[in-house]
Amino acid sequence: MRHFIRKGSSESAVLRHLLATMHQGITVMDPQLRLVLVNETACRLLDLPQELIESTPDLEEVLRFVAQRGEYGPGDPEEHVRQRLALALSREMFDFERRRPDGTVLRVQGTPMADGGFVTIYTDVTEARRRNDAVAEARDILEERLEERTAELRRGRDLLVSTINAVNDGLVVVSDNGRIMLTNDTFDRLFPSETPWKDANADIVEVMQRLGPAGLAEALEGLEDDPEIPCEFAFGDSWFRVSRRATGNNGTLIYRFADITTYKIQHRTLQQHTDKLVKMLRNEQHINEMQREFVSMASHEFRTPLAIIDSNAQRLRRLLDRYVELVPEPMPDTDALVKRLTNIRESVDRMQYLINRFLNFTKHQSGTLEIQRKATPLRQMIEEICRRQQGLCATHRIDIDVDRLPESASIDSRLIEQCVGNILSNAIKYSPGRSEVRVRGFTEGRFAVLRFEDDGLGIPADEIPKIFNRYYRASTSSGIPGTGIGLHMTDMVVSEHRGRLTVTSEVGSGTVVEIRLPRTPARAGTVTEKEAVR
Repeated sequence: MRHFIRKGSSESAVLRHLLATMHQGITVMDPQLRLVLVNETACRLLDLPQELIESTPDLEEVLRFVAQRGEYGPGDPEEHVRQRLALALSREMFDFERRRPDGTVLRVQGTPMADGGFVTIYTDVTEARRRNDAVAEARDILEERLEERTAELRRGRDLLVSTINAVNDGLVVVSDNGRIMLTNDTFDRLFPSETPWKDANADIVEVMQRLGPAGLAEALEGLEDDPEIPCEFAFGDSWFRVSRRATGNNGTLIYRFADITTYKIQHRTLQQHTDKLVKMLRNEQHINEMQREFVSMASHEFRTPLAIIDSNAQRLRRLLDRYVELVPEPMPDTDALVKRLTNIRESVDRMQYLINRFLNFTKHQSGTLEIQRKATPLRQMIEEICRRQQGLCATHRIDIDVDRLPESASIDSRLIEQCVGNILSNAIKYSPGRSEVRVRGFTEGRFAVLRFEDDGLGIPADEIPKIFNRYYRASTSSGIPGTGIGLHMTDMVVSEHRGRLTVTSEVGSGTVVEIRLPRTPARAGTVTEKEAVR
């Protein structure tokens, strides 16, 4: 078909419009390799100045300009010019791609004209090549993953077969129509048959009636009636239990044949000890009940002396206040006396609080200790506990560094106070002959961390898991007074705060106790795993 151009139309204007709207660059050369047409897109793609095209229409000069700019890569620019002139003079069609220094990829297509001229079209294929590379890369990744998945499935299949054959129980896989599909080596060894079980080509119950041991078919029929209850049968001097389980919705079943001969023997032996164990259990329960009653009674008995201490402290404070009012110049240590009386009353208050909480916990035996959270100035509280403990201790210096602790936390302040006091007291008590206990506080993730370090006796590694048990005391604590309930209570309190208590220790080198408390309360229903070196 010939091109149609209406007579009388302005061919030059039409051509100019077409060249301006094309997304491809076009250059046209006459037989003498002079540029007779270069559209704006070609200038932009090749980065050719307009004045160069207008002043130097010769192709050789344009090629030299581009070569000297480094467009054709390393090497002699004149050699690059000669190669490209030779290609143009050959008047042969060509189609290749060239990557420019700025990363742009151009497709260059040359077509000779009948009059000896040449038309070259430049297309920006950068994005297309990027997509092709991405597709190729994705294909390679998919092929690699497919190969890995195939190998994984093959390994899984081999592992499954090996696992089935390694099982100590006999296994039989049965199809939805009751036909035996597979038996493992254990089943074949327990119930040998001249004909392979899977070649019997019949219902499993029929096969067992014909080829299996006596009693097995009846056991399988029992499973048909109630598949949830395993059935037992005797075979020679051995006893077996057979059960079945569906593998999915396709009707395939797995029958399991377990040798329970040892279990039967042990069951008879265990049955003989049942009464003895029950008697021992009742005795243990009675002892525990007596222990709870004793603890409850002892806790109640604490209240009277505490009340007396508190009452006398109040009386001494009133007498001191009256003395200060009557005497114009009070004693120099009046402020110290007031502070000590205040500390006595605060200590009594804490003891009464703990006794009430402990009695409530013992009474209900709920297995948990209820905590009462409130916003507490954590850093200030720890510093005050350490100062108070330092005032009671003349043998050790408490080195405190808690500047990195959060200012406040939502905790049961009295219970945490007791825990910190217990740990500090232990650090001092179990490091005789040493002079320092270190208290460090900092933030780590969502936890406020309190670390207590001493250089004392230490705890044997095999005893660390036991020190959280009630009334347990490490062997290195021999000769040092203690009850064995401090760490137990601390562990319980920290756990109820959804925190973590860890202990690391080495005999003769000291102990590190670390309390981790969530900076904000855990949401209802969440459970944080308690991490303790046990």
